Amino acid sequence: MTGRRAIVVIAGAIGVLGALATAIGFAIEPTQAAFSYLTAWVFALSIALGALVFLMMGHAIDANWTIVFQRFTEAIVGSLPALAVLFVPIALAAGQLYPWISPPATLDAESLARLAHQAPYLNVGFWLVRAAAFLGLWIAVGELLRRWGMRAAREPAGLTRAKALSSVGLPAVGLTLTFGAFDWLMSLTPLWYSTIFGLLYWSGGFVGALSLIAVIAHRARRVPVVAASIRGSHTGALGRMMLAFLIFWSYMEFAQGLIIWIANKPDEVPWYIARGAAQWGGVFAVLVIGHFAIPFFALLSRPLKRRSALLAIAGGWLLVMHYVDISWLVMPALHPAVALHWLDLAAPCAVLGLATAFAAARGRTREPIAAGDPRFAAAVAYEGS
Repeated sequence: MTGRRAIVVIAGAIGVLGALATAIGFAIEPTQAAFSYLTAWVFALSIALGALVFLMMGHAIDANWTIVFQRFTEAIVGSLPALAVLFVPIALAAGQLYPWISPPATLDAESLARLAHQAPYLNVGFWLVRAAAFLGLWIAVGELLRRWGMRAAREPAGLTRAKALSSVGLPAVGLTLTFGAFDWLMSLTPLWYSTIFGLLYWSGGFVGALSLIAVIAHRARRVPVVAASIRGSHTGALGRMMLAFLIFWSYMEFAQGLIIWIANKPDEVPWYIARGAAQWGGVFAVLVIGHFAIPFFALLSRPLKRRSALLAIAGGWLLVMHYVDISWLVMPALHPAVALHWLDLAAPCAVLGLATAFAAARGRTREPIAAGDPRFAAAVAYEGS
């Protein structure tokens, strides 16, 4: 069994078993299942969107070094159609997730008035229309870039179209993923808001996407043409981007928290109180140390960034920490204290397993590296600091 076929079979089996377990969870504990599933889905989506933005950035600025990672990036982007289908359980369970759909009777009159004021935007019909529009845009852009990337050898004009689409499309993708973060994450607490929440969600996902690319690239070195094409200068450049956007994510977290702490407004601080109380405060400490301090000092090392195995280890660590971060954003809306549940394992198995199997199956007919790209020789010859 070839490596890619094995990924399809194993990931597919994990995904099916996870989906069966999650379906049982929706039947017996629908609210817990909805929150566990949302956590897994927004985690997977953040990485797919991070990969999409990385792919678009490479095309928009004609970055040669990114070409050696292009097939891996396109493979991650190729999971977007599966993630669109996997959004259906969230749509069906929206009433379990979002209090603005059926406001609790215990809310005071002022809070109910504020929710009524938000109703022209936060209503199920418009929420579903926006979800369809966002997912449709991301899939359309991703599929076009994948198609043009595959045809670059025989249709060089496709690279011009890819550059034009990426340059024009980056603002649209940025705005839609921002509003997607508002709709699917921030509206879990509908009376709380942060104007940089979309950047916070995206930057964490972008670091996650770069980390996953580092992991895939190291594993792909078993293929001789990949091992001959990806050198220390390329992993060094990827590692520098991981470090830069790790700092950016940390700054977004710090800036949002600092501003809310200074303002000390009654409608803003409860979000942080919920995520700093009881065991959630311990999770926050884990994020400070594990999602920032440890990888920050590790990625400062030039030798580490130029060795694919070490960079892959750092990438795997960051992916785990990113899942903890997403859980910290989502789960306090359900549990006032950390409460691990078997659905917290079943849901990611379902979402990540099925999305991975779908992306790997789509990539079975694609070459492992973009050797046919007219810029490939320049990409391989790239020398960074």
